[in-house]
Amino acid sequence: MGLSTKQLEKLLTLPLFKGLTQAEAAAFFEVANASSARSGAVLFKEDADGDSLVIVLSGEVQVTRRGVELARIGANSVLGEMSIVGPGEKRSASATALTDLDLLTVPARRVQELLKANNLAALKVVANVATVLRSRLAMINEKFVDSLGGKGKKREELADFGRILNSWDF
Repeated sequence: MGLSTKQLEKLLTLPLFKGLTQAEAAAFFEVANASSARSGAVLFKEDADGDSLVIVLSGEVQVTRRGVELARIGANSVLGEMSIVGPGEKRSASATALTDLDLLTVPARRVQELLKANNLAALKVVANVATVLRSRLAMINEKFVDSLGGKGKKREELADFGRILNSWDF
């Protein structure tokens, strides 16, 4: 799919695509599919195969996990970024259109092919995903520590959590 220069410029303002040149972005989005969804449509369900990165161009999406609302995201937001990190990822949440949507979808399989070919655009996007995940993990760590309070058994639970976070067995 060929995107206009204006569309590419807009996408390059999103944190996930930070640092890409227009030429790199054009190559990355070459296989993207434009689509729309009506209000109420389920974009994907929790635990489904993570087969694509979804960019919300317009509209609003509700993100839920186990029926609990995690977020409402709007235009110029990204869903499914974990699906491009590695094959076999499952969706961690469900996404439902709250309004009519315009979407851009990038197949995860294609991003994996680009990564295997050492494509600079794909490598930059995955590096940006790592940066976002680092920030999210730091925030989760803080909330976790705050919730434990650091006393008695909770201190032991915190130490166990620390060992898990420092494990590179995956």
